[in-house]
Amino acid sequence: MKRTATLAVSAALGLGGMSLPSTTGRAADITFGIIGPREYELPANYKDFFAFVQYSGSNSTSQFFDAKGNLNSMPRQNLTVGLSKFVHFTTIDALPGVGFALEAILPEASLEIRGGGERLGFGDTSWGFATCIKPTDNSTLGFQSFLQAPIGTDNFANNHYAHYSSILFDVQGQYLSFTGAVGGVFRGEQRAPGAVPVGPGTTFHTNLRLGYKLNMPTLPVEPFVALDYQYNTASRFALTNALVPTSRNQDLALGAGLAFLYDPKQSFTIRYSRSVYGENAPSTNAIYPKYVYIT
Repeated sequence: MKRTATLAVSAALGLGGMSLPSTTGRAADITFGIIGPREYELPANYKDFFAFVQYSGSNSTSQFFDAKGNLNSMPRQNLTVGLSKFVHFTTIDALPGVGFALEAILPEASLEIRGGGERLGFGDTSWGFATCIKPTDNSTLGFQSFLQAPIGTDNFANNHYAHYSSILFDVQGQYLSFTGAVGGVFRGEQRAPGAVPVGPGTTFHTNLRLGYKLNMPTLPVEPFVALDYQYNTASRFALTNALVPTSRNQDLALGAGLAFLYDPKQSFTIRYSRSVYGENAPSTNAIYPKYVYIT
């Protein structure tokens, strides 16, 4: 089956997205917080094709949540992350009705802290796959998994391997679209230069997008709302097994945006997101643009 028109005008074809943990211990972004509406609106039967997705996120904040969930002031930091994703979609004749995607993701980052200068560089590259089925004509259910290797530049390398896995889903109605992911990030031991080894905690996250279809061909815009939540378990010092202070954290952010579905092979999405609750984490105050191109 050829790829459908629905897939072609999808606001987001990326099977996933990566947050970029920072070596500063303050700058952060909710895992998969960059995804857009209709992110997983995918067919299961199609000819091979390629997609390029450019995610971006700019988080500017001067507040952080303490251990009790209270907001406190801190030096303003501006974290900008770009994720260039290259995706090859394919199928296997022996498995009709199952779609596959092979992906490579290259993060680019800039971190500016007031009084501390600006840092530029590349984050840790990720490779992965996704697979999906369509339980009904208007729904998608799948699984995605990525391996992130510590090969970024000095300012942004996490100095550990990480495994991202999540369940993805999408439901399309006459007036509403609902898509999202639920998953976790599992990390190996962190060995940063000049620092004691640390066993990083595990991250659990969920990312939900609810869009409203205007169904107006002359106005190909879809407004949507977003919910992103992340919980990190505490990290431990590898040699003593003692807890790393304030390493357990969480962040709940709500947002809204617009998806511009103006072309069968291209789309653009933009969203604003802000934290409504957190613990031991900088407050999210971010804008997320995204561009999709399908060959």
